[in-house]
Amino acid sequence: MILGMNTRTFTVHLKSNKMKSLISSPVATVTPGGFRLPSYHSNSDMRFADTNNPFWIAPRLNDDRCSFITALIHELRNPLTNIKLSVELLESVSTDDKGKTFLDIIRRSSARISDLINDLLKDKQEVGETHSIHQLLDEALELTRDRISLKNIVVKKKYDEDCALTLNGPEMKIALTNIIVNAVDAMTTGEGQLTLITKSIESTYILVIADNGCGISKMNLKNIFSPYYTNKAGGLGIGLATTHNILQSNNVRVNIKSREAKGTCFVLLFNKNEGVQKNQPKAGSYVRPI
Repeated sequence: MILGMNTRTFTVHLKSNKMKSLISSPVATVTPGGFRLPSYHSNSDMRFADTNNPFWIAPRLNDDRCSFITALIHELRNPLTNIKLSVELLESVSTDDKGKTFLDIIRRSSARISDLINDLLKDKQEVGETHSIHQLLDEALELTRDRISLKNIVVKKKYDEDCALTLNGPEMKIALTNIIVNAVDAMTTGEGQLTLITKSIESTYILVIADNGCGISKMNLKNIFSPYYTNKAGGLGIGLATTHNILQSNNVRVNIKSREAKGTCFVLLFNKNEGVQKNQPKAGSYVRPI
């Protein structure tokens, strides 16, 4: 389908008599409703809409790309199902406690991927919902629990009063998870400490995520949110770029401070006037252990 009045046409001359005989209506024009064959001219030419016209090619490419991505996401279910069945089989025959611990990690990680796939297929946006910052943070911690546990990292929470703001909850949870994962990856096994701090100051709500990891050089710090920029082995450079886009779309400002061999600190600033703000009980009453 072509929308708009700028559609151009071109003529194709048919030299083959066999081809001429196959075409009973040689003139094709395009309307907002689709193709129309209004009249018969000569069997020697046929007019088509110019497929180089952006009104034609862009929607087709977008539709094809979306269809392919949807099909690809759906196909991810097949290997996930195989993983789930394999884990269930191994759990039924395994008597090793340590082995069962790792099987639990595989099962939880597979379930997380499955949930993400379902969210993508539903294409569901939670816009206009109020979310507790502490709850989003604790849910992000829960999603990274296995990684934190495997590296024997200590988590310290210093929560002030909670705050509920109008945010896209699923997106913010992804952003917080990405920041925590990067912090965990930067720390040495058995020596890491992840510190989470929340503080309410007038119209601003502050969230700090700090680690005592390897830190980030000044040069790398300038490019930390650039797509596909990474110095991590096996990294894609997508996580923090996505995080930055999510924070921007939710009107959350971010500042990063880092010193090599000392650690990194992400500071997120939420404007309470841009959402529905609601004070909750003090920190100690909500903290959930991981």
